[in-house]
Amino acid sequence: MPRPSRRADVCATAARLFREYGYSSATMDLIADEIGLNKGTLYHYYPSKSAILYELLSKQVDGTLEFIAKVPSEGTATERMRELVRLQVEHVSGKHDEVVVFFQELPWIEKHLEPAQAADLRRRVRKYEHFSKQLMTAGVRSGEFRPIDVGMIMPSIVGILAYVPVWFRAATGKAQAALVQELTDFVMYGILTPALAAAEPLSAAEGGRLPAAGRGRSPKQTSSS
Repeated sequence: MPRPSRRADVCATAARLFREYGYSSATMDLIADEIGLNKGTLYHYYPSKSAILYELLSKQVDGTLEFIAKVPSEGTATERMRELVRLQVEHVSGKHDEVVVFFQELPWIEKHLEPAQAADLRRRVRKYEHFSKQLMTAGVRSGEFRPIDVGMIMPSIVGILAYVPVWFRAATGKAQAALVQELTDFVMYGILTPALAAAEPLSAAEGGRLPAAGRGRSPKQTSSS
């Protein structure tokens, strides 16, 4: 019988090593040693280290574009933006190495990837940015959102999301659910007009407070889900 593929193991191990050492320092030899494969077998799965990086980044940006497809086409800007933020927080709170690597290495893709691959990733990222900016702009125009500088606020929101997997490990499903509610509220209250922010319901989790199991603790201090 053919041996089961270890492609997923290779990808997960590479993500962890890219996060720990950086893409440039995490060699194919290191990946092969860590996963227990000889280098020839590793190259059977991926022809190059850049192929692993491209797959890791592609999965993350494609996942984000799937969130866009899940945002209802109808409804207020507030309702639609809340759903987009909630989906993203839910994702980053459950993914760790892959999300960190995405934000860590995205600025350098022109250096590490083939030009066509880098351009393809940039195109997909712009699709997400365009959707998010349009949604926030619609909220400003409708009077639901404060007169924010969309070009400034959107990267700030992305920065908040990008940092979640650096510090958060859910000890329980309840802790993860509480983070999703808490952080979604935090983002939305930051862009809503004062009147609408006051009318928004508080998170149902612990009266709006994040349980101690997931609040302000480093990855080493919290247990993995």
